[in-house]
Amino acid sequence: MKLQRLQEFEIDEATESAIAGLLGICFPEYPEGRIYYKQLPDFRFLCWENETLIAHMAVEHRIVNNDGQAFRIFGIADLCVSEPFQHRRLASRMLSELTILGFRHRVDFLLLMAKDHSLYHTNGFQLVSNICQWLMISEHRTLGVAHRRIPSSLMVKALGNKEWRPGLVDFLGHVF
Repeated sequence: MKLQRLQEFEIDEATESAIAGLLGICFPEYPEGRIYYKQLPDFRFLCWENETLIAHMAVEHRIVNNDGQAFRIFGIADLCVSEPFQHRRLASRMLSELTILGFRHRVDFLLLMAKDHSLYHTNGFQLVSNICQWLMISEHRTLGVAHRRIPSSLMVKALGNKEWRPGLVDFLGHVF
C-alpha cells in the first residue's frame, strides 16, 4: 500500500478518474464524475493498492474565525475507504498524517463535518455545537450566506494549546 499526498493542481486525468470513481462508490449522492462537492480542496491524501485507489481524504487549508479568534485550520472532506479495505485503519492513518503535517506547519485545529463520530472520537476529535456562518454554494453558483447551528456535525481537534470557544464560527467561505 502506498500513501500519497498530492496538491490539487498536480492531479492528472487518470488520478482524477480514480478519485471520481471512489467518491461515487462511497458517496452515492456525490455529483457524478466530479472530484469535489462544492469547491476544489488544496490537497489530498490518496491510498493506493497497486494501481487501485482504495482511500481518499480531501483537505482545505484556510483561516476560520471562532468567536473573534482567527485560527489556521485544515478542513477535512470526503474521507472514505473502499469497502474491501475498511477496518484496516487507513482512515486513521490519513488523519494521523494530517495531524503530523498540521503540527509541523502551525495549524491550530483540524475541522470536519460528520454524521458518524466514532472514527473521529477515536482520533482525538471533539463534537462542538457552535452556531456557524458559511458561504452557500450549489452547482457552481453562490446562493448567499447561511447562519445557523449544524446539529451534531462539527468536530474539531486542537493541534496546540489554543482554545476552541462556543461562540460563532465563521468559515470565511464554504463548508468543506
